[in-house]
Amino acid sequence: MNAKAIVIGLLLIATAGMAVLVTPAARAATPINDQLVQETGPTTALGGGDHVFVRFGTDAAFGVVYGTAANPNNIYIVAIKARYLGVAQVVDQQGRTVAENRPIKIYTLYAVKLDSLVEFKDSNGNGIANYARVYNGTTDRFSDYINRADTLYKKVDLNTSWTASAIVQSNGTTFRSWTFNLSAQNLPYAAIANYTGSVAGTLPLVRFTFHLNASLQQVDNATVPQWQVTLGQIGGGPVVTNISRLNDLTLSGKALHYDLKWDQDIEGWAFAAQNNPAATRRILLEIGAIVGNWIPAAILDAWFQTRVLARMGETGTAQFSTAAGTESANDTTGTYLLARRLQSPFVDFGGNWTRIGRFLWVANSTVDGASAPVYGQIIAGVRFGAIGERGNAFIGFALLAGLSFLGGASIVHDPSVTTDVQADLQLPGPTGPFGVLVLAAIGAVAIIAIVLLVVAIVMWRKRKGSPPPAP
Repeated sequence: MNAKAIVIGLLLIATAGMAVLVTPAARAATPINDQLVQETGPTTALGGGDHVFVRFGTDAAFGVVYGTAANPNNIYIVAIKARYLGVAQVVDQQGRTVAENRPIKIYTLYAVKLDSLVEFKDSNGNGIANYARVYNGTTDRFSDYINRADTLYKKVDLNTSWTASAIVQSNGTTFRSWTFNLSAQNLPYAAIANYTGSVAGTLPLVRFTFHLNASLQQVDNATVPQWQVTLGQIGGGPVVTNISRLNDLTLSGKALHYDLKWDQDIEGWAFAAQNNPAATRRILLEIGAIVGNWIPAAILDAWFQTRVLARMGETGTAQFSTAAGTESANDTTGTYLLARRLQSPFVDFGGNWTRIGRFLWVANSTVDGASAPVYGQIIAGVRFGAIGERGNAFIGFALLAGLSFLGGASIVHDPSVTTDVQADLQLPGPTGPFGVLVLAAIGAVAIIAIVLLVVAIVMWRKRKGSPPPAP
């Protein structure tokens, strides 16, 4: 996985708008058909190819980027939105009001790269692939596969030409839905981890089917974090010198509710002759995931990167459950000695006060007609940084992760996700004359999370010491 190439692609498709952390109390349906736009056609984003996006004005975009015959590529599942970290009351260093009720707007992007299918032997019977790949910060790539407790044999690279079906739409007064699939046939095998056996033959079929649904609802009594932001002067220009937490606000707005059901079908894998007995054969869907902060060149300085988001507790981390309890991964994690097997079928991304998102999956698959468990795993977390066009920076961490399935001739899996994007925030009273100043100094930060496999923007108030609610 080339993190820097992914980053540059992401900067090409980032979008603006508004959203807010909420605890909804009442909802009513709102007409939506004239507010959602389907977008298809060639793209240069994320390595290029074609794309199917659904856009909600400038507030959000959801969809898929995939390779074509002219431009082979992996599949990227993408969700882009704008949201608030809260509302700012801006004062100078003497405590005098500069501006009131300024939205702290950030740009948030969620996406995932479906990288490869990997065959391995589950030697220790824990259901996951125990291997390593070392990240090279110079080349921005992970190394070849290194066997640890298990033996890896071969893989199928999902960077290919994908065949897209027709898009089937269904419309109602308050909802819209889209269904389509991407398939690839006769994909070649490649040896990995010093495997010297045969890689003859091809994988007959891989197919991913996407079901996108959207509805617009009124949200009342939304809980919004409130901050006091202190501005000072350096070199004649305004700078943020301090951020402190105030009491939450209760506001109202509209919510775009988005859910995606993603079906996966792998047919006809030819297992290595050495991979016996059959009960130990497994297939790993390897994933590249990214969580990071996008900072425009206008406010690109070390103080902002390290202190403002850190003070707000919003730099972002991934949390998950293992046999050892709750663990986290970020830019300091490195490559685990042994892969972490996840105990619960989700990974949470967030800060101290907001949830960036939740990746979740169905805990069972259908293998040769019978139900079989699916295990999530995380192999590594590494730091990266890249400078995009016009000096914009993307700084964060990359995760190497995967889902492990029992081996078989037919493997079917059905994850599903939900997303809420808040818009039309109704702020109390005047916002003051310095909106541009505050948005340039605070709100132009984008926390961009590329989560695992599917996207779930699940917004709730974070309660320390208690598990997150179901989406």
